[in-house]
Amino acid sequence: MTDAVDTKHPSYIERADEWSLMRDTTAGEKEVKGAGTQYLPQPSGFSAQADGGRALYDAYQKRAQFPEIVHPTIHGMVGVIHRTEAQIEMPAAMEPLWEKATKDGLPLEALHRRITAELLTTGRYALLADAASEGSDLPWLAGYTAEALINWSDDRTMFVLDESGLKREGFRWEQEQRFRVLEMKDGSYTVQTYTGSERTPGDEVTPAGRGNTKLPEIPFVVMGARDLSLAPELPPLLGVARSAIALYQLSADYRWQLFMTGQETLVVINGDPPSAVGAGAVIAIKQGDQQGTPDVKYVGPAGTGIAAHRTAILDERQNAAQSGARLFNSSETKTAESGDALRIRFAAETATLTSIALASAQGLEKALRHIAVMIGQSPDAVTVKPNLSFVDATLTPQEAASLVSLWQNGAISYETLYENLQRGEITSAERDHEAEMKLIDEERFGNEEERQAVIS
Repeated sequence: MTDAVDTKHPSYIERADEWSLMRDTTAGEKEVKGAGTQYLPQPSGFSAQADGGRALYDAYQKRAQFPEIVHPTIHGMVGVIHRTEAQIEMPAAMEPLWEKATKDGLPLEALHRRITAELLTTGRYALLADAASEGSDLPWLAGYTAEALINWSDDRTMFVLDESGLKREGFRWEQEQRFRVLEMKDGSYTVQTYTGSERTPGDEVTPAGRGNTKLPEIPFVVMGARDLSLAPELPPLLGVARSAIALYQLSADYRWQLFMTGQETLVVINGDPPSAVGAGAVIAIKQGDQQGTPDVKYVGPAGTGIAAHRTAILDERQNAAQSGARLFNSSETKTAESGDALRIRFAAETATLTSIALASAQGLEKALRHIAVMIGQSPDAVTVKPNLSFVDATLTPQEAASLVSLWQNGAISYETLYENLQRGEITSAERDHEAEMKLIDEERFGNEEERQAVIS
């Protein structure tokens, strides 16, 4: 297995180019232009030049503009999904994860936002519940991008993770190849690492829960843009990335034509060419050996394709908008629109946001439940409820008063009242109705003894 540890799953190979496109377009112009002819082919006429067209291509590429629409789209949608944070409940023993959910100290809410961003980018992310030896400390969550999960078995009994990257040696940083294999063997969860250019296998470790209890499954969760299936999905914003590349290519042709139409060439017919042209130069054309009157004039490209390119650029921008690049307007614009108008205008985006918000929350919940099992807590005590209200749903004072009146008159329960107040962003999203009632009693009666005295 040593020689084959870096073997990639066929589904991984199928999606790798799409993930690369999403990464490059998200990174922006520097990354896209650095890929050279991969995203901007060299015009065939350039190759006739002495240097193979390198100088012409460099100028052609430099004039082109890459539209920065993918990165703002992803981060705008992350902001919409996490406009209000998800409601996360877990045992008291897991509370430290709020401040340090990963080994490098990333807070739980920040990790949740990272999951959402990755699902929007590649449509795939994974979390591993990892821990110190013998399960002595509180486990943490290790995140793996779509590119890092290179191989797996369909029955979820084997996963191969590429952890290659820079490793510090004193003051120097060197690239190190490293792979981690998670596998179920004879009913036990095992971990083995492979390092170095020879991919030498390390010792096989059998992680265990608190009290050295055997883990019944690999504590590894794979998320997609819609659910927790293993098969890699089409990146949800792939259409935006493809439109960005199309706009980049159109921009290159458009700006090259604009440049060329301004670079007229002096043509001399039936005469000797001048030694210099431009302001201050005197041009005197004498009759040559040829018969006919000398003719001196500037000629240049007609630029007949410029208008067509402008139209194509506008059309492609519309395609990008339909693929998800259209974001919520500024707060000033939103105040002039009703919530219903916003919901209708962004129906397509909301459908994508809802599926990603649900998948992100389900994946985080399952990973946290793995940690609960590892420390001997009930996994059912862990819940993650995502925000699914992507537009401003704040209740007005009149609407809130009407809800309270309905509750007072017995038309709705207190739990229903509280859920509506939560959606209206009046009560805390992090407390349930029981916790809120307890807080109200504490403020009203001071302590439990006084409350019991009032009740009796």
